[in-house]
Amino acid sequence: MKLKILTENTVFQAKMKAELGFSLLIETDERQNILFDTGQTDLYAYNAEIAGVDISAIQALVISHGHYDHTGGLAHFLAHNNHAPVYAKEGFDVVRYGTGNRCIGLPCPNALDASRIRRVTDITEILPGIFIMPEVKLFDPHETHFTNMEIQKGEGRAEDQFEDEQYICIRHEGKITIVSGCAHRGIVNTIRSAKEHFSEPIRLVIGGFHTLHESPNKISHIAKLMNQLEIEEIVACHCTGIEQYAQLKQEYKGKISYGHVGMNFFV
Repeated sequence: MKLKILTENTVFQAKMKAELGFSLLIETDERQNILFDTGQTDLYAYNAEIAGVDISAIQALVISHGHYDHTGGLAHFLAHNNHAPVYAKEGFDVVRYGTGNRCIGLPCPNALDASRIRRVTDITEILPGIFIMPEVKLFDPHETHFTNMEIQKGEGRAEDQFEDEQYICIRHEGKITIVSGCAHRGIVNTIRSAKEHFSEPIRLVIGGFHTLHESPNKISHIAKLMNQLEIEEIVACHCTGIEQYAQLKQEYKGKISYGHVGMNFFV
């Protein structure tokens, strides 16, 4: 099974392009493909074409949460793939705000085809061994990343605690791989939630960790928590932050690297 990064903030491969956002392709051994997030624009499809991936043939799309840099390419996907269901949690299309009163939620909620949306409420196996995990428990509330994030609630606003956040867990050859979008509810909380359901060793953790604006003390806290886990490989991306990744790499004792557009990982 292969994972390919289609959208990320950095790129080092010829012809491919980068943008603020995240999108990852899961290619099974049976050549059935799942797309995880769509980045900020249709750039995921441009990079996919260069990589020889046919967007119209993808079997399913999973949305990690309702931010624009993960759902911006959703309308494009629906227009160019006429059959794949879109798996998202209730609330992914709520109005969201960030710093400076900026709208940061789903860009075109009115363009959604409701018949294509599958509202995930329970752990869902969408292909053999590939599970959508709809709950991230807050084992450690200090590991979360909710600062300056709000949602529309009635006529007012409330802190966004990302109750719509979900992730993918892949069981393959006796190990599990965890795919995260932004891990607003905490990457270690995400890993621990996965371990509550699956007892296999962890082959890979990949995705955004949303540590970009976190203090060195909080990065140290996360690294300390990671060191208590047995993880074969970690690939940080997108909203992790370069400086924060550098600190994680220094303090985390296991194998860790930074992902970029076009990278492949085998699990």
